[in-house]
Amino acid sequence: MIWRLHKVLVRELALLTLVCSLGLTFLFSVLGLYQIVNRFEVTPHFSTLLSFAPSLAVSLLPLTMPISALFAGAMVFGRMRADRELLLVSASGISPWRPLLGLIPIGMVVAFVAWFGVSEFGPEAYSQRHALQRKALADFLDHPPQGPRELRFPGSGGLTPSIDISYAAVDEGVYRDLTVFVYNQEGLVASLHAASARIEYRRHDSMLSLTRCFEPRLIQYMPTTGRPSGTPLVADRVDELRVPFDFGSEAGPESSKALNSAQLIGKVRDELSGPRGGRSAAAELVRRAGLTLAGLLLPLLGALLAAMVNHPNRLLAIGAGVIPAAVGYYPLMTASATLAEKATLSPFAAALLAPGAALLAVFVFAWRITQGRWK
Repeated sequence: MIWRLHKVLVRELALLTLVCSLGLTFLFSVLGLYQIVNRFEVTPHFSTLLSFAPSLAVSLLPLTMPISALFAGAMVFGRMRADRELLLVSASGISPWRPLLGLIPIGMVVAFVAWFGVSEFGPEAYSQRHALQRKALADFLDHPPQGPRELRFPGSGGLTPSIDISYAAVDEGVYRDLTVFVYNQEGLVASLHAASARIEYRRHDSMLSLTRCFEPRLIQYMPTTGRPSGTPLVADRVDELRVPFDFGSEAGPESSKALNSAQLIGKVRDELSGPRGGRSAAAELVRRAGLTLAGLLLPLLGALLAAMVNHPNRLLAIGAGVIPAAVGYYPLMTASATLAEKATLSPFAAALLAPGAALLAVFVFAWRITQGRWK
């Protein structure tokens, strides 16, 4: 009898988890693409944006699947509690915690998908987002939007230049009241003000070219001090100014989020052996461990909380299962990552903080149920 019960539970839980995952992943993907476009302040070509959507959707699975499994567990066990099915199972001589074993295979699958997502697809999507940003900015030069704009063209890092461009209007490819700032990690390198100019990007030699600059005023600076270096260049017209800038750089971002798990652990060890300070790799390790173990622990915790609600309203049971579990787990995971980043806690101890608290809550509520909570 218990195996038939587990079979029915696994089937129902798997179907609900799958449906919720598809819906949440689609919703979060659309919101993510909107945020990307809004952050760039310019709309990339549709093909550029569409090419990023599959990777973004897969990278969201470590977040959407544990939440979906949590919702499925709370919904199924809340319904069983409201329909008195759990009371019948307990009255038949089966231990009250035995039905919860049906959540284990679902949780293991969700945890595996979450781990694979944060280890492989998450870093890949983060790197693709970096490349998408550069493609979107390159698209901007081909089709600049009308009206006054301010836009940042970030470099690939280090001493490679970043560029800020602002203008009042664009008329047939001519930028009016143009201001350009070039800077690197040390500070401002140069500034250019022009009444009008054209901007072209020469992809073959990775050169940003400003042509037909009328009334230009070019000032060079010493980045370390911010003081002007030399005499400003003032003229009625300059035919061409060139700035090296690579939109198509193959170098990915240097953030810890772009590393797979093996590389991340190596970086964590380097941080632990170095001076105390900002430990971004440690924080990322805590985040990945929390997202992975959430797939296994949150469905159990949500199901236990929902099963303890003695009320015929199923929505109340679902809310009691989902809200406390999610609101308690994810903020604690974020706080643990912050403690690891500030070197307050060891990253391995911080990684177990939120899962350990969830596991303790599971044991406490399972013990309460075993003591006759359903009778």
